[in-house]
Amino acid sequence: MSIVIFFVLAAIAVGIIAYPLLPGRTPAQAAPVLTDAEIERSVRNLRRTQSGRGTQSERRTRSRGGLSCPSCGKGYQEGDLFCVRCGSGLPEVKAQAEPDGLVCSSCGTSLHAGDQFCAKCGHRVPTEEVS
Repeated sequence: MSIVIFFVLAAIAVGIIAYPLLPGRTPAQAAPVLTDAEIERSVRNLRRTQSGRGTQSERRTRSRGGLSCPSCGKGYQEGDLFCVRCGSGLPEVKAQAEPDGLVCSSCGTSLHAGDQFCAKCGHRVPTEEVS
């Protein structure tokens, strides 16, 4: 009986040793080592985006004359009610009429010819408004 136990334990030990050596099994790769300079650069980038200077795309939005939050400077689109970065209320921007002069009677959003519903509030546009 002890010989059977010996062979079973030996087979288990051989399996444990040989399993990582089987084809298709690669050893785990070590995690990439970050240098102190890379960590400092990442921290500076995070602090810069949090301090209001913003990312390059946010600076582009502001430089184009786009709308920006009065509290934090994050750009936003017409019709947004709250800032996605700081959560403060945004000033209401009235929609300017398109060259067609079509505006939703419910919310004031500009409409295009052929629209049957307002894209902002879902109000059904009467046919006399669209024509």
